[in-house]
Amino acid sequence: ESQRKLQSVRERFTRCADQSLLLWLYECWFAGAHVDVLLDSSEAQQLGSLSRDVAIDRGLGRRRGTQSLWMRLVGSVRAAYTADELLLQRDSWSTRLEGVQYLTELSMADILFGNTQNSQCLDDLDRACCTWDMWQALRRSASPLYAKALSSVTWNRNLKVLKLKAFIWDYRLKPSSLPQDSSSSEETQPREGAACGDDPCTICHEELGRNSCELECGHEFHRECIRTWLQEHSSTCPICRDYAVLPPARNNSQPYKARPWKRSGF
Repeated sequence: ESQRKLQSVRERFTRCADQSLLLWLYECWFAGAHVDVLLDSSEAQQLGSLSRDVAIDRGLGRRRGTQSLWMRLVGSVRAAYTADELLLQRDSWSTRLEGVQYLTELSMADILFGNTQNSQCLDDLDRACCTWDMWQALRRSASPLYAKALSSVTWNRNLKVLKLKAFIWDYRLKPSSLPQDSSSSEETQPREGAACGDDPCTICHEELGRNSCELECGHEFHRECIRTWLQEHSSTCPICRDYAVLPPARNNSQPYKARPWKRSGF
């Protein structure tokens, strides 16, 4: 029984080879590491290369007693690294996926190591607010078009990271009919509707094709990706955290479109 439990933990929480530690930690939390995975020190020592980082993996079993996997991860990461060592400052980001990922990394570093109100969000990462330092780092590294989009947002200390992620993800860069260069694109405000054909699925990061479906919140994923997500991880959309239900399958190959939905703006 114990070995089946550990194998399940490995399958759910092992870090991908090219994934940053901060993004991996966020995904572990979102997948339920703080809720339904309790381990004693002996079990934690048998997890193997969960993080693909020797220092972190060795530290998972150091705390005695039974604790959630999440608290073991947090304790081990804090003991092994500093914020400066974990957070890679990006010189630039030019896609919405890169923007959302960078904002996630910034908020995780602040929650784990910062001396701000976000230190109280360890049990609910989505309550984190965008600090002034995070806001400045995000805007400085944004491409000109995304920087202009962010200029329409008024920063305040209560600006939620989750809301800012949704704003970035829902923003569209619309090519104009003029010759394509850095100055010939038009921006559109966040709008409802499905993702563009070459947008990635935020679960597997592969390009969306016809085998996709759109949730009622307006966000689109591969059907099998969101089916697995809803069954094994959470009953909410991975982007905006709205309650989600898998749309019915269709007989043809066209993506399923849910009923229109309008996101509230800033």
